Amino acid sequence: MVSKRKNKDYYAVIEGRINEPTIFSSWGDAHPRVTGCRSVHKSFDTIEEAREYMKKMGATRPQEIIKDGAGDTTPTWNSEAFYAVANGTRPGVYLYWHGEDGSEPKIDKIPGACHKRFRTKDQAQAFIEDWRQSVADVYRAAIKEALNKGFRPRDLKLNVEGFLYKTEIGGGSANILDEVKLDELNLKEE
Repeated sequence: MVSKRKNKDYYAVIEGRINEPTIFSSWGDAHPRVTGCRSVHKSFDTIEEAREYMKKMGATRPQEIIKDGAGDTTPTWNSEAFYAVANGTRPGVYLYWHGEDGSEPKIDKIPGACHKRFRTKDQAQAFIEDWRQSVADVYRAAIKEALNKGFRPRDLKLNVEGFLYKTEIGGGSANILDEVKLDELNLKEE
């Protein structure tokens, strides 16, 4: 049975891994930009509340990244819910929160875990993809900034295992990067 608690659907980010104050409609988009860094952010039920908060914080014209279906992710009472784990021991979509087959054990005691429940499986899958894209965007921006400051790659073999770890996906262990065959990403200052 689904909880009566409503999802927060809008995330006002004043400070974090952003270029300007931004309102996101996906926690998958906001999470990598506020986790593991200095950040100022807050979640809201409505876009209007998020806009009002931004004004109160001095951001009169924040950027807005609003996805289709925003504000309509909370499962209805007595309906099925889909629990998305974007960052945890086994990323994926689950039908249960508790228990061995649920999502809770996949995020429990995991630093930077990212998860949320949804009304539909499509919303849950889109959340996971939002998170993956946002993590890539954050890394891309950090690498570009380092390059602009004079850092250069030691080589172009790009071993992502230096900053990513392998998780279990589905029924067994799988490295998403197996087919990419990337070596080492090492930047050195010139």
